[in-house]
Amino acid sequence: MTASRRWAAALASLVLVGLITACAPGADPDWSPPQWPAAELAVVADSPAPLDPAAVSGLVGQRLRNDDIGVQARFAYLPGSGAGVLPFNERVDALVRGAVDARAVAVGGHYRPTAFAPGAGLGDRGCVVGSTERPAAEILADATLGPAGGVGTAVVCDVVSAEGSIAAQRIRIVTGGPDGIQSDTETILYADTATGAVFTAPELWAEGAAAALGADIVEALRRDAGALSLTPSDGSGEAQRAAIDTALATTLPTPDGALVITITSGFTTPELTELGLKATTKPLTVEIPRETAEPFLTDAGRTVLAAAGLPYAGPADVPAGADRLNCSLVPCVALTYDDGPGAPTGTLLDTLRDTGTAATFYMLGGNASGNPDMVRRVAAEGHEIGDHTWNHPQLPKLDDAAVARQIGDTRALLQQLSGQAVATFRPPYGEYDARVLAIAGVPAILWTVDTRDWAKPADDVLIQRGVTEANPGGIILFHDIHDNSVRVAPAVIAGLRDRGFALATVSQLFGGTPPASGAWRGAPQP
Repeated sequence: MTASRRWAAALASLVLVGLITACAPGADPDWSPPQWPAAELAVVADSPAPLDPAAVSGLVGQRLRNDDIGVQARFAYLPGSGAGVLPFNERVDALVRGAVDARAVAVGGHYRPTAFAPGAGLGDRGCVVGSTERPAAEILADATLGPAGGVGTAVVCDVVSAEGSIAAQRIRIVTGGPDGIQSDTETILYADTATGAVFTAPELWAEGAAAALGADIVEALRRDAGALSLTPSDGSGEAQRAAIDTALATTLPTPDGALVITITSGFTTPELTELGLKATTKPLTVEIPRETAEPFLTDAGRTVLAAAGLPYAGPADVPAGADRLNCSLVPCVALTYDDGPGAPTGTLLDTLRDTGTAATFYMLGGNASGNPDMVRRVAAEGHEIGDHTWNHPQLPKLDDAAVARQIGDTRALLQQLSGQAVATFRPPYGEYDARVLAIAGVPAILWTVDTRDWAKPADDVLIQRGVTEANPGGIILFHDIHDNSVRVAPAVIAGLRDRGFALATVSQLFGGTPPASGAWRGAPQP
């Protein structure tokens, strides 16, 4: 091309550009790009935060530790043992028991409830807020949550819902070895305390929910990742359905009546791959609005959704003696008080109430007849009452009729005043024989630790005896007619709990029902 032709072409190009520019419309200051229609699902930044267990009425924190097999567990029961809470508490027990037994099998050992030396620091019980959300390695390494050395099994819990009649607890079980984490499972248990129904998070959803919700969930993730395509999303792949099924096991309600699920990192779909994202790099929580969720919920799911945002109306708190206590799972010891009611008994009851502690009172009929209101108070505050005869004789030295009167008259009075079935007796001085047992018709409950408080030892000596000499399944003997025993009760209670003990009534110590007959110095241990 000649120089003149090149100049002509350049000139023509300039003219064309000028014409195009001259024809361009002016900018519209009110224009904005089109927006996505509101999505049915939205990725949210955070899952609902776990609740403070102290804010949930009556929740009963538990804790166990056994270094022989390498296990530690924190969990919580709902208060009492009525029909509305018993199934839930039994399911919690089953999860913890399963983890403990699996660990025992794995190491070829045997689990038994274990107490530790004073200063063990085991007085703090139950769920630790946020513990189920921590990395698995941190759970095992934290001495307040995991086994010694970080090798073994840790069971941790969070209270994740308390609305209307619904309470829910998330229980996470982590097992690790020298080479790292071996297993990590999570279960959310829901209780409808109005009916006693118990269900896990997956049971909130009808069959096929994952497939039905898949496309909407993928679309929510795609938009969150910045997609501009209007092509419908497809969440029907087998891997996607499996991932969403897993996410449904994390379902939690929000106060405004939605449900959230958390999809683990590593989730991917073709739509996300097209955006250059091979897989999600962190867990993503997806909120499912009520109207979207309802068609895919079971009756249990609709019950949970209906409770969302309502004030908690679960079971009321009850005295400690009425709470669930599994002494085959946690180490238990029974505090018992003889010879009352006496002048200091009211102060002791104040301490037991303030510390949430149950005890057993072996009362003399003569003292009970002179202080009937105190007998009624002991029973009303959830403590167990036992028969200690009418006036503390040496029973083997009495004839049959006198033995029957000493035990029978006392039992009749205590039952009439307390409304309790008085199912055990304690022979004065620990003296009995086969004839006395046969006449009594109920088991004799003795003791494993005699604090000898009647000899008026120094307070520190009395505390040392009451705290350090106890073993799981044991029974500690005090007297609520002695000021020193009542005075040291707060320190004894705190010291026993620090060692890992749960404080039980005699009936609780024996699994909820005392033995039918015989004489017992403590409860058999597994």
